[in-house]
Amino acid sequence: MAIAGVGQTPYRRAHADASTGDLVFRAVSEALNDAGFDRGDVDAVVAGVAPDALAGVNCIEKSVIGAAAPPGAPFFRVNTGGATGSSAMLAAMTLVAAGRADVVVAFALERMGQAVTSQQVFNTIFDPIYEKDFVLTTITMAALRASLLMARYGYTERHWAALAARNHRLALKNPLAHLHRDLTVEAVLESPLLAWPIHLYEACPMSEGACALVIAAGDRLPGRGPVAWVHGAASYSDSYAMGDRFDRPEGTLVDLVTLRRAAEVAYRQAGIADPAKEIDVVEIHAPFSSAEVMAYPPLGLCTPEDGPAYVDALIDGDAGGGSGGGGPGPVVNPSGGPMAANPVSATAMIRIAECALQVRGAAGDRQVDGARRAVATGQGGATQFSSACVLAAEPPGGP
Repeated sequence: MAIAGVGQTPYRRAHADASTGDLVFRAVSEALNDAGFDRGDVDAVVAGVAPDALAGVNCIEKSVIGAAAPPGAPFFRVNTGGATGSSAMLAAMTLVAAGRADVVVAFALERMGQAVTSQQVFNTIFDPIYEKDFVLTTITMAALRASLLMARYGYTERHWAALAARNHRLALKNPLAHLHRDLTVEAVLESPLLAWPIHLYEACPMSEGACALVIAAGDRLPGRGPVAWVHGAASYSDSYAMGDRFDRPEGTLVDLVTLRRAAEVAYRQAGIADPAKEIDVVEIHAPFSSAEVMAYPPLGLCTPEDGPAYVDALIDGDAGGGSGGGGPGPVVNPSGGPMAANPVSATAMIRIAECALQVRGAAGDRQVDGARRAVATGQGGATQFSSACVLAAEPPGGP
C-alpha cells in the first residue's frame, strides 16, 4: 500500500477568495493528478473534518462531497480533533487493507477563519465538572506541561524559544506555510507572554487550508513515478481527563503514553529497531515548541532525561545554514511544522503529506538530502489521541 499522490493548498489565516468546495477541489485534484488517477478511479473518500463549531458551519462536509468524490462513491467523515488528518489517513488505509477499496482519497479540511468562536471552542475541551476550577484552556494546559518539563528535566525558556525560532526559520523554505518569519531567540522571548512560560511566537497560528492524499493498493499504482510506501501505522487513545494522566505508572502528563504505544507498533511493523539511526525525517504535530520535545522520547529520538541536551544539539547543528540537517538523528520538521501552519483538521495529514514528499524526493527547497524513511505524528483532542505513520521510498521487503 502506498501514498501515490499528495495535494495541498497554501495555508493562510483565511481563504476569503475561495469557497470550501474550491479548497477541497484544488487539493484533491492536485493529489489525483500527482498519482496519475482521475475521479472515476476513486473507490471511496474519507473526509477529515474537526467539529463543526470550529468552522461555524453545520456538517461542512456535505458541501464538498461533489468536489472530492465521484457520484455514488462511499463517503466517510472522521473527527479526532488535531489528529483528524492522520485518523482519516488510517481509515483510508483500513479500507484498502480490508479489500473494500483499491484507490481511496483522504482529505482534511479546516475553515477556522470563517468562525469567530474557535478559541472558545478550544476552551471547552476539558472536563467541565472536575477540571474547570483550574481554568484549563489549550494554552494553559500547554503551559502547565512546559513548566513540568522545566522542573523535571531542566528545560529553560530559551529551549522553547530556540525551537520556535528554528521552526520558523525552516518554514521560510516552505511556500505553503502560513507564517514566514525570520526570528531570533531574543525576538521570540520578547513576544507577548500567553501563559508562562509560553510566548506568542512559540505557539501555532490559526490557519485554514486543505490537504489530500491518494492511497492505493500496490497492484493499482500507475507506475508513473515514485510513491511513498506505507511501512507502519498505528493510533491509540487515552483518558479524556487530564487529572487521570497526571501521575500514573505507565506515564505522566508529559510522557505521551499513547504516542509511545503508536510509535512502538508502527516501528515494529516497519522493522525499525533504532529510530534515531534508521529514520531520516520526522514531522511532529506539536502546536507549541514545548509540546515538540514531549514527542522526542516516545519516538525513540532520546530519553526524557536527555531531552534538553538533544534540543541543544539540534539547535547547534542547525546554526550554520538553518537546513535542519545538522542536529543529531533525523531532521525534525523540515517543513516548519505546525508552528508555521496549523489548520486543525488538516495539520496531522500535512505531517504525513510532508513525509511522503520527502521520501519521494519531491519536497522542493525543504527537501532533506538522502531522505528514504520518515515518520509523521498526530495529536488530537486533549492530547488523548495519538498516531504514528512510517513511510519509505521502497516497498516493504525492499525494491
